[in-house]
Amino acid sequence: MTDHRKQNHIFYRIVNGTIRLLLAGAVFLLFLHSIFSTSFVGRLILEDGSEQERTLNIADSPLRHLLVFVLLTAALLAGRKLRRIFFARENGQADADGGKGDSTSAQGREESVAARGNVIFWGMTLLTVILAASYVALTQLYPGSDPAKVYETAMQWRQGDFSSFEEGEYLFRYPFQSGIVLYFYLLSFLFGEGNFVGPQLVNVVFLAVIYGVLVKLSGLFGLSEGESADGFGKKGKGLQTAVYLGLLIWAPLSFYVTYLYGILPGMALSLGAVYFAQRYLALRRYRYIAAASLCMGLATVIKMNCLIYLIAIACFLVYDAISLWFFSGEKKWREGAVSLLFIACMGISAALCTQVSNAAVERIADCDMPDGEVMLSWVVMGMQEAPLGPGGYNGYIGNVFEEYHYDTELITQASAEELRKIVTRMLEYPVDEGIPFLARKTAFQWNDPTFICLDRTRGRKSQTRIPGWLKSVIDGRGGVRLSVLLNGMQTLILLGMLLYLFLRWRKGTLYELMGAVVFLGGYLFHLFWESSASYTIPYFVLLIPYAVCGMAEWAAFLERAWGRLRIIRSGALGGTAAGNLGSAGEAVESREGVENVDGGMGTRRKTGRALTAAAVLVFCLLVLAFTRTNLFKRTLALDDDRNGIDASAQFYRTGTWEKPY
Repeated sequence: MTDHRKQNHIFYRIVNGTIRLLLAGAVFLLFLHSIFSTSFVGRLILEDGSEQERTLNIADSPLRHLLVFVLLTAALLAGRKLRRIFFARENGQADADGGKGDSTSAQGREESVAARGNVIFWGMTLLTVILAASYVALTQLYPGSDPAKVYETAMQWRQGDFSSFEEGEYLFRYPFQSGIVLYFYLLSFLFGEGNFVGPQLVNVVFLAVIYGVLVKLSGLFGLSEGESADGFGKKGKGLQTAVYLGLLIWAPLSFYVTYLYGILPGMALSLGAVYFAQRYLALRRYRYIAAASLCMGLATVIKMNCLIYLIAIACFLVYDAISLWFFSGEKKWREGAVSLLFIACMGISAALCTQVSNAAVERIADCDMPDGEVMLSWVVMGMQEAPLGPGGYNGYIGNVFEEYHYDTELITQASAEELRKIVTRMLEYPVDEGIPFLARKTAFQWNDPTFICLDRTRGRKSQTRIPGWLKSVIDGRGGVRLSVLLNGMQTLILLGMLLYLFLRWRKGTLYELMGAVVFLGGYLFHLFWESSASYTIPYFVLLIPYAVCGMAEWAAFLERAWGRLRIIRSGALGGTAAGNLGSAGEAVESREGVENVDGGMGTRRKTGRALTAAAVLVFCLLVLAFTRTNLFKRTLALDDDRNGIDASAQFYRTGTWEKPY
């Protein structure tokens, strides 16, 4: 990593602090949702006896989540201790074999650790492919819901049927879906017409790419050599292995390999753009601009929401240009200009790839691309109630499209007027309507620990016999156990992210936050857009590398705190134990000695820590006071059991809701 990333000027501190505070605010709200309630797709019994899908909420136990966190902390501390012992023995044996202090031997050990890390990485990638491909083979699920319509349309093209462009039909309404339809149309020439298992196996490859890129990006956390000696391995290889394990254990995204939509291919290509952008910022080689631009262009063809990634990358490139021009030791006008040119290249690539895709579709279908439904109407729908949950699909976009006879200008005016009414009412009654609606909408799309991966799977027909144990996971007691496990993991991911933001506030770099800013963009976008947990899962998974790093930083922080405590105790005993403090205590003592060279600096740091502790205490007291209010129950501690709905029975599959398997 080049030196330009390690900056400390005022502009850097302002941008870094602002981003971390915004992220902390969003993640903290999700964290409160997670520990006080749990969301899931349940059923409402209507007056006529029929059932209607509805996202329900049940009360959760903060103490249970706290216990899980305590147990994880203990496991991390024990793991770090054991790993340190292992590396000490390994290094001692290497010194005995190759000569103590020999630089060649040290280099050999470093290469050995790096090689071992690469073997682990590719081994886990192979494991990902095997497990996901096995899931596809064991289920062979037909496409359902929207993916069924997309795939059906692609197969109609193969038969020369382009009626989907006729007035009122699918692509007449949603022409932006023509990119993903074209993608499946082209794949059908490889796998055969109607073979939906082939594209699902391609999704397996995209899943492995997503995991691999996220693991590679976690290397940007730049653990120092000292921290590596504490158990992470050379250049953070141990941390990257932990990130991969976290991705494998967190199962929801892997269930989407059978979901024939743009989620996995769009995310893989977008993360590829993030990776190449990071490589450019580190090495300043132009080939990474071309690679990132191509990835970004293809991603936006498959899924328009991938523009969020483009905007996030662009924000960092703008910062990079400003930093190089005005806050660099030597003004680097050329490099700053290239960073802005990078943004232009991605924008041009996105526009050009879309134009090429549209031209190909028009040539295949022999018709002009329709205007489709107005995007503003999606925002209006995202601010309305819906049968499945706040901001979900309720038919508004189709109704207004037909009511104004497909006239784009009239639809835009009507949607803008309806949105103005909604916003005005929310601002007039923020406590009664505005805040509760946005809170319930947030829970609807972020607080389901499965991110509706099971709901998107159950009920779909299969062309094979699914094993009983797997059927139980999809729609039975196994699914309940998986949901409970994921519920605990969700809280740990959010808490780990918070720990990362604060414990790496100074030693972390701004550039490593690029993936987190993508998450923030997704969080803000879907606060107003149409809601669905299947839309937000690509952003939530981006938090896992940060959460793993945050938990590692937490364990290191506790070790340092224990080292300080031992120093204080040894001082109180007259220094008799000073020689047995261990490496952690010695490092703390050395650092504090440097700080005390300048008494004023030491005093300022102590004052800063005291003020920070006081601010945290006041904040916690305010949160505790808020938990006693009625607004808290209507926003964060959501519980539909209070409304007479047997939500808990549905979630835990008890009573009449129990499945036989």
